[in-house]
Amino acid sequence: MVDIEKISKAVEIIKESNHIVVFSGAGISTESGIEDFRSEGGLWSRYDPSIYASYQYFLQDPSKFWQMHKELEGIVANAESNNAHKAIAELEKIGKVKAIITQNIDMLHQKSGSGTYGAKIYELHGAYGILHCVNCGKEFAFEEVDTKRVEYPVCECSGYIKPKVVLFGESLPRSVLDGAMNACRDCDCFIMVGSSLVISPANFMPSIAKNHGAYVIFVNRENTMMDDLADVFIKGSAGEIFTELMKRIKK
Repeated sequence: MVDIEKISKAVEIIKESNHIVVFSGAGISTESGIEDFRSEGGLWSRYDPSIYASYQYFLQDPSKFWQMHKELEGIVANAESNNAHKAIAELEKIGKVKAIITQNIDMLHQKSGSGTYGAKIYELHGAYGILHCVNCGKEFAFEEVDTKRVEYPVCECSGYIKPKVVLFGESLPRSVLDGAMNACRDCDCFIMVGSSLVISPANFMPSIAKNHGAYVIFVNRENTMMDDLADVFIKGSAGEIFTELMKRIKK
């Protein structure tokens, strides 16, 4: 059951805000059928990330990564954005949301229309839909590379090709991280949806926004270690909560 009192307070904050930053984690996409990798039954329960998602291991033997990725690709490619993604895109369309910071690689924000109305999307861990060579840096669209009939794809320079996602042992792209942190400093409202806020440096971002005077709204199924930062914490399904928020914002 959605807490109507908290919904009303969040609606009031959103209506008064003109520069909202949305921060999304795995929890926003579970309602689209993409399991949290760390959850019971998630990807890491089937593939040891220290082998299958390690950058150093990838450089030695990319076949392990591609074995895992072929399963993940099918799940992500068929996933559709849900009501939470769509509501965020709608808030962007009416001029509220100026930036989206996401820990997800699924590109569901783009599928919902986010980024087409002026908001900048900062994908902290990259995006599965773009491939690149780890040797020469050349980028490829997925359809340009044969990933089905080979154990792993190789560039014409003999370098290994992988999706432009951040593996364990790789640094987050500096420009993306800097841009995301600057967005947090500039916002007047920070909405976190679907993150446990345990991964650094992403979990610094609510504090950055709060310290620069922004209201902070959390939408999550579970409590986090940073709940005391939230002006409003609405616990429950992101899709259900955002549907109710938009219904009231449009009144």
